[in-house]
Amino acid sequence: MSKFDLVIINGIVVTAGDVGSYSIGVKDGKIAALSPEFTKEEIGDAEVIDAEGAYVTPGGVDAHVHLNQDLSTGPAAATGAKCADSWETGSRAAIAGGTTTLVGFALQTRQDKSLLKVVEDYHQHAMATGTWADWGYHIIISRLDKEVIKAEFPVLVKEWGITSTKLFMTYDTLRLTDHELMIVMMEARKAGITTMLHAESGDIISFLTEQLEERGMTAPSFHGQSRLPIAEGEATHRAIVLAEMVQSPVLFVHVSASSAANAIREAQSRGLPIFAETCPQYLHLTWQDLQRFHSPLCFENSKMLCSPPPGPNADDQENLWTGLRNGTFTIYSSDHCPFMYDAPNGKMLGILDHPDSMKDEPCHEGHVHDHMELAGRKEGHFKYVPNGCPGVETRLPLLFNYGVEGGRLSPTKFVELTATAPAKLYGMYPKKGTLLPGLSDADICIWYPEGKLPTFKLKNEMLHHNVDYTPYEDMEFSNWPRYTILRGKVMWANGELKGKAGDGQYLKRGPSLMGQKSPGKPLDPRRVPLWLHEQ
Repeated sequence: MSKFDLVIINGIVVTAGDVGSYSIGVKDGKIAALSPEFTKEEIGDAEVIDAEGAYVTPGGVDAHVHLNQDLSTGPAAATGAKCADSWETGSRAAIAGGTTTLVGFALQTRQDKSLLKVVEDYHQHAMATGTWADWGYHIIISRLDKEVIKAEFPVLVKEWGITSTKLFMTYDTLRLTDHELMIVMMEARKAGITTMLHAESGDIISFLTEQLEERGMTAPSFHGQSRLPIAEGEATHRAIVLAEMVQSPVLFVHVSASSAANAIREAQSRGLPIFAETCPQYLHLTWQDLQRFHSPLCFENSKMLCSPPPGPNADDQENLWTGLRNGTFTIYSSDHCPFMYDAPNGKMLGILDHPDSMKDEPCHEGHVHDHMELAGRKEGHFKYVPNGCPGVETRLPLLFNYGVEGGRLSPTKFVELTATAPAKLYGMYPKKGTLLPGLSDADICIWYPEGKLPTFKLKNEMLHHNVDYTPYEDMEFSNWPRYTILRGKVMWANGELKGKAGDGQYLKRGPSLMGQKSPGKPLDPRRVPLWLHEQ
């Protein structure tokens, strides 16, 4: 019997804390050993992969994906919007991009009372198709039922291993008031649940949207003007105040604005358990990309709509890269929220749900609109466009090519942001996010050796998601995951899928390893009601 099932030789192994030339031995789906080299006897008849001097990193952990969801996102709450990717297709794309673990969102609507039923119903989607990657859930809360939260939070933790909740400060169908946010955050803290916040000021966005409408500025390219960076900055600062009052750890999702990042950094410098995430779209896109197609008023620009929108120019991008390096950003996620462009439940809702665009258009029963023909004649309205972009497959390659190979990030920081820190933050470490013998699943990404992969321009047809576009079309890449290994099984090799839906396993997560406030630091009575936290 071989000592190992799989051996990786000649690799430059990278963790969040170290880089070295090692061989990796895998047994029964776990990292069994790291060694400068193994003997022939140790290798035996194990499968051998020669990394040829390439980087070998932990499989990616993408803790922010939207799959198999009906979403009503946007100021007008687009009706009928549906994410294009199922758990099967989204996880398939993740594997092809080096990601082995996903955490998606079980979404409570205003009509749903029980959080447990929301999770049970959502879980059926993943179980029906199977997944290519291991996965877990966050729970989105959109209504305040104190008794339900108090009763069901502990059950979510114990039975489902759900130890994080996402709350919204914008979108009429999802947002909570400040009062409600504080109640949920306080109960989450008591239950050992980490709070995630989508921080944008709904009132500022509503005001700006009304002003734009009065001026006839409603084409998709005006989306950025309706959600100015200050809307994110104000909400972030306000949420930090609320979180400090109730002493709740908070993770700010998809941070795009420098003003928001600055507020987060200031809070971190005071020792608060405040964490932040940014995403590829904010490092590579700007308002100019909202005018990319044909003309500034072309509806095809709706492909690039996400919230928050990318920053106005490259200044925000540079500040975000700095935040990735200096620790302001704890994690780097995709916020994969895919909508088809040419589909009635995707971006086309920006025309189909806009009364002015559909005025005088035939809408009788049985009539089927030619969406592309409509898009050639109509500007639509940004507020009816479902917000979100695909990115689960391109997340790691973008940061590796433009961060590591571009000289902006060290290999260890890359691993920290994409695997180790999300695993620690969301209660999966050291099972996920690292390569510790005897403790870690053998989730591994092997890149191409330098110069082995010819530089290419990305095309959407190269990707494995179920979306008809990518925001990163024609961007150049000189590296990509060569092998993706899930618990010791080769799932992706040399540009070909090797695994199958059903290879993924559900993950019950533990408490965050990052949620503690600075030890011994006294609470400031000017900021925190001390009596609220007396034992």
